[in-house]
Amino acid sequence: MKKYFYFFVIIFLSILPFVSIFSTNNLPHTHDGTVHLARIAAYYKSLTDLQIPVRWAGDLNYGYGMPLFNFIYGLPYLFSSFFVFLGFGLVSSFKIVLFLSFILSGIFMFLFCKTFFNDDKKALLITILYQFSPFRLVELLVRGSFGEVYTYTFFPLVLFGLTLIFKKNSYRNFIITAVGAALLVLSHNALSLVFFVIAFCFLLYFGKSKNKIFYGLFPLVCGLLLSSFYWIPAILEHKYTHGDLYMKNIYLMHFPPIQNFFIPNLINMTSFQIEGISVQLGLFHVIIILISIWAVLFYKKIDKLTKKVIIFSLLILGISLFFMQPVSKIVWEKIALLRQFQFPWRFLAVASFATSFLGISYFCIKFLQKKFIYFLFLFLVVISTVYYWNPPLGYDRINEKDYWNFPLNTTYFGETDVIWSAGPAKSYPKGRVEVIAGDGRISSFTKKSNIQEFKIDAKTILGLVSHTQYFPGWRVYVDNKVVPIQFQDQNWRGEITFNAPKGVHNIKIVFGENKLRMISDILSLTTLFSMLLFGLFLFFKRR
Repeated sequence: MKKYFYFFVIIFLSILPFVSIFSTNNLPHTHDGTVHLARIAAYYKSLTDLQIPVRWAGDLNYGYGMPLFNFIYGLPYLFSSFFVFLGFGLVSSFKIVLFLSFILSGIFMFLFCKTFFNDDKKALLITILYQFSPFRLVELLVRGSFGEVYTYTFFPLVLFGLTLIFKKNSYRNFIITAVGAALLVLSHNALSLVFFVIAFCFLLYFGKSKNKIFYGLFPLVCGLLLSSFYWIPAILEHKYTHGDLYMKNIYLMHFPPIQNFFIPNLINMTSFQIEGISVQLGLFHVIIILISIWAVLFYKKIDKLTKKVIIFSLLILGISLFFMQPVSKIVWEKIALLRQFQFPWRFLAVASFATSFLGISYFCIKFLQKKFIYFLFLFLVVISTVYYWNPPLGYDRINEKDYWNFPLNTTYFGETDVIWSAGPAKSYPKGRVEVIAGDGRISSFTKKSNIQEFKIDAKTILGLVSHTQYFPGWRVYVDNKVVPIQFQDQNWRGEITFNAPKGVHNIKIVFGENKLRMISDILSLTTLFSMLLFGLFLFFKRR
């Protein structure tokens, strides 16, 4: 039982911020919460239509559909779909998946720190600092950031795997690292990339030999390959959307004043917010920074590992603060991928990890190591965030039927609006499919998220339009034979138009993988099967 004591402590404390949201059936009012309900419903319907991997949200955008999940992280929606399948509602599934992200992040962070420092007390302190970094609770209960919260979950899992590899290169440790890296990439578009880069820097900085670095690099690459079905199309097909156009200058309005990071905002005062976001590092995290600077400059008895951790964390903290200030504008201007971050203050996620990892410096002061002082410090770190435990923006009463048939596109900056369309749809069409030229009629129409089927009885050659937004991967079959698609007709801009011959015919309109996405899928599947086969080889070799 003693072996699991610290896990019980972490789980118990991590439950506290969620007591209020599970005490009601209402949805915490967050910046993005209702958007995620619509996406959960869209993802679940696509999944039940056997669209694997899920890329197309067929009912959104007034039924014109959109390639939402080709660009937007799908992992939290996959987890949510599991709970919807079990019978939970959209609101309950949203809450449970947020809750799981927080609990698992604490467990993985403790496992990483315990393995890295080989010390339970050090691991517990760093984990509590990580869990109760104020910005993390803002992400959960103010922003309702469904994807970003899972980057906090799987980043420490990757570090845990790398640390295990430092100690022993084994297939088990390889799998932990590779799977953790893949899950990290699938958690969020931009933030996962930054955490992945930090994991790579962690490997280079703490790897004790070239062999260790190579053995750690290999599962990171495998993690990238496992997740390539998502990130390769998301990057290379981004040119088909208006994302760059609409998000080009958003970052300019979201640089927080630097002093706001260091001023404690225990009651979420609006004067220390930017766009409704409290951008503080946290009172006790600032204290930890000061102790760290003192320790690395003046504490002569500091051990080598502690010094390396402090230097590494201070460098990460400094870089994250740099990117959150106007002085970094030139970098934001030059790097298009960085602009996908949208808000510079998102780098607070990196700062939250860095200031928590700096918690190791706490043990450089003997007075603070006394049992009473140590547990008092932990208590104060936890209790300093109590304001955020009850969602600051209140609750919304939700009619879930509205989100199972959501008409809007659930994006803010044209991230998935395709370039051929006239923009987001404004209303439902009179019919999903129409005859636009010739004489004929349509019957027996059925629709799934990725498939439309119907019959035509054409007295002449017909021109038809499916009021579906075109995106590479859509194909039209007339009696199981592919026919050409047009999607640039000025009268039906960005919609699927095609011709059908005279007579009675079966029409099928199907969304599937194009060449790029097929190659990405094959890369992921090949990597997965290679890992499994190698594991089987090792198993039988030992037998």
